[in-house]
Amino acid sequence: MKNQLKTALRLRFEYYNLYESKEDIWHKKYKEHNLYNIVVKSFEYDFKEIGEMMPKLLEQNEKKL
Repeated sequence: MKNQLKTALRLRFEYYNLYESKEDIWHKKYKEHNLYNIVVKSFEYDFKEIGEMMPKLLEQNEKKL
């Protein structure tokens, strides 16, 4: 799960920092990624909350599988 957490946080970082004003390109690039839905759900949370919420989102996803 630690590796998934790093990947999810990296994808979120890319969305906000590397794909600013190009969000559609980010969505097309990562639509098939296994963490896509989790990262998109994480957009509901402020950057101050994400350190706490991302592990919870990953855990919820694992329970669904």
